[in-house]
Amino acid sequence: MGIRNVVVKPLGKMPPFRKIAMGTWAHPGDPQIYGTLEIDLTPANAWLAKLPPDAPKITVTHMIARAIGMALGRYPELNGFVRFRKIYLRQSVDLAILAAVKHDSGREDLSSVKLEGVDKMSVRQIAQALADRLEHLRQKRDTALQKTAKLLSVLPGFLVRFLLWFTAFVSYTLNIRFPGIPRDSFGACILTNVGMFGLDLAFAPLVPYSRAPIVLLVGEAKKRPVVIDDRVEVRDMVRLNATVDHRFCDGALLAKMVKVIREAFADPDTHFGPVHEPPAGG
Repeated sequence: MGIRNVVVKPLGKMPPFRKIAMGTWAHPGDPQIYGTLEIDLTPANAWLAKLPPDAPKITVTHMIARAIGMALGRYPELNGFVRFRKIYLRQSVDLAILAAVKHDSGREDLSSVKLEGVDKMSVRQIAQALADRLEHLRQKRDTALQKTAKLLSVLPGFLVRFLLWFTAFVSYTLNIRFPGIPRDSFGACILTNVGMFGLDLAFAPLVPYSRAPIVLLVGEAKKRPVVIDDRVEVRDMVRLNATVDHRFCDGALLAKMVKVIREAFADPDTHFGPVHEPPAGG
């Protein structure tokens, strides 16, 4: 990989809309579009009920991470970022999950866990990998993260802003790995769960220095009336709330992602992996 921060290749010829979008907007901060997808959890709950007792704890977030990995792997044009007003495609399907890490002192910190090759992972493997990584962070064994946090804690706000901008410029615009920072720290998508706060509908802004064009918030699962075969039924539903960089994605491209997510949750036995498989590393 050499000095490169991300292994990429140019998209090639861009449609006229993309060129207009590139000329209209600057880096994420204004080209944001929003959308919400309601997911029926009935088949997923049936799949969860079949898991053995020794299986890692699996949540809706893990399932959505699997579905997003499927979509990014199936449609590579979803897996990229904007650089020099052109689209470059990542060659590895990675995403980041934001989660709270509770330390022995009782303090909680919001941390990011990057999952690499998520398109090849089952739901159980995703759950196990995330749990292992969060435990690693809780025990403060991530020295690079600790050094970065320590540096940011002593810098004044205006220098933090400049440092974040400069790091992103070197890492993504120039595509040179910044010393002390993991390669492509967030991947193509940032995913987090706000359902724990009792929210079912919420949106987050894009994170400019991450170069992740998709940010997804998972809402609280709730029972809602839905129409099934012209009948009203009460089902467990969850809302997936998306913020997307419109320079990178248009409606047609997002529709492909939505289709994959619906397919995954409609048939979890096929798409989430066998219920009796060994966890990652097993």
